[in-house]
Amino acid sequence: MNAREVNFDGLPGLTHHYAGLSFGNEASAKHQYQVSNPQRAAKQGLLKMKALADAGFAQGVIPPQERPNVALLRQLGFSGRDEQVIAKAAAQASELLSAASSASAMWVANAATVCPSADALDGKVHFTVANLSSLLHRASEASTTQAILEGIFANRDHFAVHQALPSVAAFGDEGAANHNRLGRDYGQPGIQLFIYGRDATGATQPQRYPARQTRAASEAVARLNQLNPNQAIFAQQNPHVIDRGVFHNDVIAVSNRQVLFCHAEAFVNQPALMAQLAQKNTGVYTD
Repeated sequence: MNAREVNFDGLPGLTHHYAGLSFGNEASAKHQYQVSNPQRAAKQGLLKMKALADAGFAQGVIPPQERPNVALLRQLGFSGRDEQVIAKAAAQASELLSAASSASAMWVANAATVCPSADALDGKVHFTVANLSSLLHRASEASTTQAILEGIFANRDHFAVHQALPSVAAFGDEGAANHNRLGRDYGQPGIQLFIYGRDATGATQPQRYPARQTRAASEAVARLNQLNPNQAIFAQQNPHVIDRGVFHNDVIAVSNRQVLFCHAEAFVNQPALMAQLAQKNTGVYTD
């Protein structure tokens, strides 16, 4: 099968600001209330995309979402014309206006989990939109993200876009930020590694910061994406690194083809996981 990898980046929107909205993200908290420059951020993003395109990589752009999210503010009880809704939120609950103005949809790793056609039972490329249910400013992105993906990947003969899982704690899903794929050529079947922070068994949990991804969510995403069950591995992120501010697995582990680049303490029972990966996918190189 002929296949290629395509990289998608998001653009910061006009209301990009450092609000420290993401509990557990220590970098976010550290930069809270600092002055932001949305225009410069957008230009930096475009330069990075152009550098990849010039190097021969296929590059796509995910547009920013409309912000402030006036519909969210209306849902939270603010009324009137759009400008009145924003003014009331600013006067009465500035933290809600901040959440409704977040440009965090720029982080495309949290948009959805993707299953390439080589891994899917029906031969289509699948996307399951992340519900991002752990944080208000991110949970409000899901419906627009779905519409964007449905617009970009509109050919239903080749693509399937699934709505986000129910937005409840048991199905907390952070998208591709907690997902890795390993394999040989892109057109050949590979192994998908789903990383979760907590499950229903009550296994060791982080104590300082919440674990955002659940095993139940990862398993549901695998089903929606029509992933061949023989090509799925589910592993727990080390709760101690979550407590050190590793809020998503992609902060500490990334993969491409036969390389898994990760910290030595990224996963629970990491030696056993590496042995399982090597058995499932001969030739995997880990570091």
